Amino acid sequence: MPVNWYRVLVGLCLLLDVSVAFANFSISDAKTRLVDEMYLLDAKLNYNLTEVTIDALQNGIALNLRLTVLIERERWYLWDERIATLKQGYKLKYYALRQQYLLEYLNTGKQETFSYLNTLLAHIGKLENFPLLDKRVIKQDETYWVYLNIYLDIESLPVPLRPIAHLSSQWRLSSYWYQCVLQGK
Repeated sequence: MPVNWYRVLVGLCLLLDVSVAFANFSISDAKTRLVDEMYLLDAKLNYNLTEVTIDALQNGIALNLRLTVLIERERWYLWDERIATLKQGYKLKYYALRQQYLLEYLNTGKQETFSYLNTLLAHIGKLENFPLLDKRVIKQDETYWVYLNIYLDIESLPVPLRPIAHLSSQWRLSSYWYQCVLQGK
């Protein structure tokens, strides 16, 4: 009996991607402002974890969430000029004995604890007064754009889990790039 490769392929896809409807990350708002010669960013970030990632977190797997901010100067020729790239990382852990979630800011090492995962996600989802760059870097007669993206860092997962995470949409959590103009000149 010949093998029907189409059915095999569809079956494998169903095994790897059990749920088509899954949560994702998003950025709903971002604005910049100039305060004391420094550009600051305020943004609303939505970290909607899937059941699979929440289950992994509650079973001892740390999750690293990343925020990337790009600042580019608009040019009429070729492509825009990259002025700065900023990255912020968060590590989420769950301690079952204490029934607490730990948030570690990877850039500073600062740690905070939360009783509920939703409270932790709401906390990191409200970005306020995030320093972007000094006013002296900006040319006053130019237009600058700020791009934001948030994602789950699959490469920071334990090695045996990475292939599964790369193949499953339940693990590939990221936002679209959000764009806003650098304001406050």
